[in-house]
Amino acid sequence: MSKEWKPLRPGEPIGVVALSGPVDDGKLEAGLEVLRSWGNPIIEASNLRREELYLAGRDDERVAGVDEVLDAGARWIVAARGGYGAARILEAMPWERLRSCEARFIGFSDLTAILNPLAQAGGAVQIHGPMVAAGLTGRHNGDRLHALLRGELVGEILFRFPQSSVVRAGRAEGRAIGGNLTLLISLLGTPWEPDFDGGILFLEEVEEPLYRLDRMLTHLRSSGKLQKVKALIGGSLRGCRPASARSEIWRSLLIETAPPGVPIVVGLPFGHGATNMAFPIGGSVTLDTRAQGVRWS
Repeated sequence: MSKEWKPLRPGEPIGVVALSGPVDDGKLEAGLEVLRSWGNPIIEASNLRREELYLAGRDDERVAGVDEVLDAGARWIVAARGGYGAARILEAMPWERLRSCEARFIGFSDLTAILNPLAQAGGAVQIHGPMVAAGLTGRHNGDRLHALLRGELVGEILFRFPQSSVVRAGRAEGRAIGGNLTLLISLLGTPWEPDFDGGILFLEEVEEPLYRLDRMLTHLRSSGKLQKVKALIGGSLRGCRPASARSEIWRSLLIETAPPGVPIVVGLPFGHGATNMAFPIGGSVTLDTRAQGVRWS
């Protein structure tokens, strides 16, 4: 499948699906207003407002929602929110259809489990970014996502960072992979396990104690999966405690996790923080600590 970026066109439909937890009506409507302001038709999956305990409907209903928006002509599919549930439906997802129509999912957190396998298995470049009821209304988040979809960021700087964010200097180019650390760990040993070789690994987390971050990164390192990774990039760690030790410990953990000589930067605005800047999963990116930026190459 071609990795050429095909921008969102005027009048092209955008699908909204609920693949994980149930969605708050107020947050959903606020996010839908942002999408409507772009002027594109919005196609809502029929389970969008369903609630089945901690899920947005049964597994088959959540998968059916994907087929519904595809049937309506949407190749841009924005998740309503994260939470939990995406891993439960991986076996039932219409992977071949998604690849053939070059569908692009937009989301983060629980959507990590879908973005990486689809991009890796020959699908189009996916988008790690704000979701309809989780971050889209945040300052700059919606504008940044819209600019990315329109193709304005191809070949441009995705992130700039100060020298203080550099943990280990260097320059690297590779496929952008990653997202939520917990979800990446949950994919190890499954058919949807990411291929880390040659990748630039983006990691973020939310409300996990530091010892759990240590445990997950130790697991990732011990698995041997990171021996050929090109770079590590850290994003938001909102709610990871104790906050007083978070920065220092996270830096030391990433140094232990990364192969020798691999560049590392931290503190980039993606993930569960208030600022969640969209970037491409599966697209080629270049990290250059001397230029203090990450470019979509």
